[in-house]
Amino acid sequence: MALSEEQRLNMKKRREKIRDQAITLFSEQGFEGTTIKQVAEAAEVSFGSVFTYFEDKQQLFYAAVVEPLDDFSAEVLDFNPYAEDLIGELKRTIHHHVHIFAGIKNYLTLVVQVVGQSHRFPEPFEQLDQFHDQLREKICGLIINGQEKGLLIKQDPIPVATLYTSLLIGIRLNNTDSRFNKIWDKYTEPMLQLFGPIKA
Repeated sequence: MALSEEQRLNMKKRREKIRDQAITLFSEQGFEGTTIKQVAEAAEVSFGSVFTYFEDKQQLFYAAVVEPLDDFSAEVLDFNPYAEDLIGELKRTIHHHVHIFAGIKNYLTLVVQVVGQSHRFPEPFEQLDQFHDQLREKICGLIINGQEKGLLIKQDPIPVATLYTSLLIGIRLNNTDSRFNKIWDKYTEPMLQLFGPIKA
């Protein structure tokens, strides 16, 4: 018997709740320290229900690391490297990125674990690496455009873009303020200096 639309929606929500609780637990306790039992309890589902959606802990871990990329990658990549108002676009992009990253501290903690132990988690690391390359390439395009317009100083765009993405992660992980604190608005101007804007 086919599932109703309501049943499919409920299953989707239940799966997302299990995954999201796994993100929190994996970020706090690591892969080894987290059990399926703990995830089930945190998600308020039965132990067996977890296996309805995930084959084993490895698959759950993979989903916890990789699936959020789909959720926010389009938002993170939503900027125009060839904008006419290059400095305005750069400021908007930095501000937008800071606020996105401010809201995903648990997930970023998990990402750092995977990157730091890439040999242990090669498959999720590969997905993270591909996303990072995509973001860095687009940031490089923005930098090159700014340099060609004479708005940014001449410097190698790759290390600048790499430092920028690292800074986004570092600010969130080193900051205990909530995502709604006004402090996040104050990072745009200092981060802009990384790109070497030329004063008019």
